[in-house]
Amino acid sequence: MEDLFYEVFTDLPRQGPGDDESTQKAASMVLEIPKYPKILDVGCGTGGQTLELAKYFGGTIYAVDNHQPYLDSLYAEARLKGFGDIIKCINANMLEPDFINGKFDLIWAEGSIFVVGFKEGLYAFKKMLNPTGYIAVSEVCWLKDNPPDDLLEFWNREYPAIRDI
Repeated sequence: MEDLFYEVFTDLPRQGPGDDESTQKAASMVLEIPKYPKILDVGCGTGGQTLELAKYFGGTIYAVDNHQPYLDSLYAEARLKGFGDIIKCINANMLEPDFINGKFDLIWAEGSIFVVGFKEGLYAFKKMLNPTGYIAVSEVCWLKDNPPDDLLEFWNREYPAIRDI
């Protein structure tokens, strides 16, 4: 199943929902962040949002994913766009990165937290966050009270932790 995921998503600019405008809007809600923040982008994929974070915040961004081809693609694009010095690509498990020597000012999980579960992800991320830092996540959720049966069946099978907004 994992190979199918990579095959389907490899050539897409993002491996989940979202776009540059959504990333910028969410980033604009992060207030009182250091001038040169330390940012962790977990489950970065090919880094569509990572590049937007680099444009918006600067600082140092640790882009973590467990699929090396995604990281290679991100690093090539980062160098092309002048962000090769601030984006650090790391092949690691999003919940157990062994490179952490401190706390982050911002932890970003755009479309990736569902892989480990919302509650589990927030718990793990909090340990890596500065006391005044931010966690920004997007999460799949029900927008209507009565979803169609086929969707309910699919999501209950694939992600039983799904909740409403």
